[in-house]
Amino acid sequence: MPTFDFDNVFQVLTEHRPFRWQRRLFDEWLSQGKLPSAIDIPTGLGKTAVMAVWLLARAAGADLPRRLVYVVDRRAVVDQATRFAEKLRANMPSKLATRLGIKNSVAGGLPISTLRGGFSDNRDWLEDPVRPAIVVGTIDMIGSRLLFEGYGVSRRMRPYHAGFLGVDTLLLLDEAHLCPPFEALLRSLADHRDDKFGSKPGNGLVTPPFCLVPLSATGRNSVETHRASPFGLDKQDRKESAVRQRLTAKKRLKVTTLKDPQLLVERMANRAIKLGAGDKPSRVVVYCNSRKDAVEVKQLIDKECKQRQKGKKMDAKWESELLVGERRVYERVGLEDWLERNGFLADSKILLQTPTFLVATSAGEVGVDLDADHAVCDLVACERMVQRLGRVNRLGGKGRVATVDVFATCPPEPKENAKKAQKEAYEKNLEIYKQRMAPLRKLLHEEDGRRDASPSAMVALKQDHPDVVRAATTPAPLYPELTRPLVDAWSMTSLTQHEGRPEIAPWLRGWEEDDDPQTEVVWRKYLPCEHRGRDDAADISVRSIVATKFFRAAPIHATEKLEALSSRVFDWLLKRAVQAGKSNKSGKKGEAPEPLVKGEEIALILIDQSGECQQHMSFSALQRLAAPAKKMSATEKQNWKKWKERLLPGALLVVDARIGGLQDGMLDEKGESEVPTADADEDWRRKKEEQSAESPPIIKFRVETVETDEKGEGLKKPAIKIGDWRHIQTFETHFKTEGVAQRGMAVHTWSNSASDENARSILSMPQTLADHAREAADRAHDLATRLGLPDEDVDALTMAARLHDNGKAAPRWQEAMNAPKKDRPYAKTSGGGNWRLLEGYRHEFGSLLQVEKADLPKNIRDLILHLIAAHHGGARPFISSAGCKDGPPSLLESRAGEAALRFARLQKQYGPWGLAWREAILRAADQGVSREWSDRHRKDT
Repeated sequence: MPTFDFDNVFQVLTEHRPFRWQRRLFDEWLSQGKLPSAIDIPTGLGKTAVMAVWLLARAAGADLPRRLVYVVDRRAVVDQATRFAEKLRANMPSKLATRLGIKNSVAGGLPISTLRGGFSDNRDWLEDPVRPAIVVGTIDMIGSRLLFEGYGVSRRMRPYHAGFLGVDTLLLLDEAHLCPPFEALLRSLADHRDDKFGSKPGNGLVTPPFCLVPLSATGRNSVETHRASPFGLDKQDRKESAVRQRLTAKKRLKVTTLKDPQLLVERMANRAIKLGAGDKPSRVVVYCNSRKDAVEVKQLIDKECKQRQKGKKMDAKWESELLVGERRVYERVGLEDWLERNGFLADSKILLQTPTFLVATSAGEVGVDLDADHAVCDLVACERMVQRLGRVNRLGGKGRVATVDVFATCPPEPKENAKKAQKEAYEKNLEIYKQRMAPLRKLLHEEDGRRDASPSAMVALKQDHPDVVRAATTPAPLYPELTRPLVDAWSMTSLTQHEGRPEIAPWLRGWEEDDDPQTEVVWRKYLPCEHRGRDDAADISVRSIVATKFFRAAPIHATEKLEALSSRVFDWLLKRAVQAGKSNKSGKKGEAPEPLVKGEEIALILIDQSGECQQHMSFSALQRLAAPAKKMSATEKQNWKKWKERLLPGALLVVDARIGGLQDGMLDEKGESEVPTADADEDWRRKKEEQSAESPPIIKFRVETVETDEKGEGLKKPAIKIGDWRHIQTFETHFKTEGVAQRGMAVHTWSNSASDENARSILSMPQTLADHAREAADRAHDLATRLGLPDEDVDALTMAARLHDNGKAAPRWQEAMNAPKKDRPYAKTSGGGNWRLLEGYRHEFGSLLQVEKADLPKNIRDLILHLIAAHHGGARPFISSAGCKDGPPSLLESRAGEAALRFARLQKQYGPWGLAWREAILRAADQGVSREWSDRHRKDT
């Protein structure tokens, strides 16, 4: 039993008294040690605070996983789950921190990482497998990493992420009723991790579990309907005054049917204006199903505001904002301040001075604790209506009554001579309209023809009319079964191609009939493309390799991304190609103005979900493909069709900033201005509130253009400033005819923030191989022991850590990494490396060859050798023998083949996640001692 008062500590952490249900959940976890099949709590009653309950239960001794992963389906502008976790860390009492084995501070305290929204993964959750950690992410970001296919994660890092997500993890799936395919996937892993997806039966190995607890409110039934009743409110819980206040929060709903769909935008805007500018200024949220409607509604509201100001009918300008998914995250993040300043977030005490309007699409339905005074919306599926209603008068209270107006458009009847397909479409749309209207008509009448839409009324609706609610709910998409052969195929991350490794999207989201593919767009000033004056296949291949390496050294940050329908991006790109090619308006009078981008310069680069650069296109080529179809050659038509149908969907498009096409964070074909970028904007790189120059920037790389040196024999060496920015690699981009580089891009990274596995060797201050091996072995032994691993696992990890870098002793590696001449060999160096000198040599393979000759314990020999071969994410199952001089090619190829067979044996022995977890422990130990060495050295100097 705990020796602390749960209620008081909970209040210190969250700044709120706990609800009774939260206290009951804590008691169950502590006394029974059993997780519920699901937690079903209505919106507004603190589901996110399950994080705090988990934290306190672990501190009190409950046998719960060390990592908590909180998944929300939407990439919300306000990442409130992350904010809540940060509040827990900031408010943590020192005694509680001591119980959890963490420091009472941000640095060294509770690791909090975010894989969604405007945040970029800080990798804190990967540093220490023993320390409790919280990870917040979306379905795509968490699901892809869990299945060894991490979106935006290099192949070498994917096993690391999968190992830490699939083992010793409690995953809380928020709004689980909105994503049945993903819940089914997680349930399969949680229920069968130790048999179907686990280790070889009967070997006695135990790996910490992966656990799932879906969180849900009223809406679509969860896949848990066949299981025991979920944890929810009981009768005593409902008697609490705060619970009763929120369940009975007054929301008076009225539905208006429009026979002419063309009137929808105007009627919604007019109603919002009337509600916002009523007897007293009000906050109004307007939900639109389409981005186009949302933009037009906001325009009408702003137009009315200008007219009233012109007619002097009001003193202050109305506030209005747009919350849509198709907006660059950098601009979207600024909405958080706007929402807080105007009191749209729950618990706000701000007194409104002027009518304020938030116009949103589905991006504002989930994951944002909005609390508007009134709402206007169009008619959507029942589960989305529940989410929208939860964003108005969220907390209730005396005197608060929310007005909710729903405008429904009845599909117009087709003409008598209409085609059969048109008539069938009408019948289908009419049935959908009737189904979606039915639940709202079941709500009880109040005065003025309005209906009760309070949370308690919505709960009663689902209980009393389940068939009606089910018919009005979006049907769950079909999804494929997860099988062991599929997981084994995905876990072979060192293979770039595998016939048995399909795209994972159907396992995460199912097969959705109307699911239009998306493309992410990023603007950059520096596009790395090695150009030698020819466009043959070899040159194009080299460009792709160089670009892939460049974006790993200067990775895409979450704030740079804009996500839109692939078809929309395609049309935008065509129009921008025409506009940007006309001319630069700044040209002097009488002179031919310069084009925005020169013809042969690279205009865009296409990156797939694995982070590999797949395609480049020069500006002249882009212009040719933007020409009228009749002027295109057959090859150009085929190439453009390939871009539209095969390449853009699901990819990331990096475009030259000079092409423009962005206005207020949204795609705009007429946007002529050069777009601000993360790689060139200092304000973007560093958080505005940070005053210290030593504080870590949010963009942890910078790019410097370097020219040829005075002798014309190569590129100048960029300056290296010890203590913050460090040069890690220069990418040659332009060459003379004789192959001498004329220009290049030098990439610098902040301190120990390198995301590329190779670059880690040159990030730390110089450290000898002997010192690094000793410290890594000590750290691995410590981690394995604290995790409670059996003796043989502890021994294997310790030995592997001591021997893993032996291959760095090779003279070739020492020269390539610019190791100091004195006291060689070194494991870590400072300064940029010359990777070409390695000729493909992997030090892991060199280490493997040396250790294979050693006398190792037979029972753990396979594990030791694999951990050494895989400590940078390789040998799954392939490891390259290129550049190695330790034997004839036939012998080296044979050793690489044995490494692949060893991986297969261990995968069967430990299971996919069990093996990846053990690899991750070694990698955490290796990287941890490197960070500490650099930190100690910087303090000393």
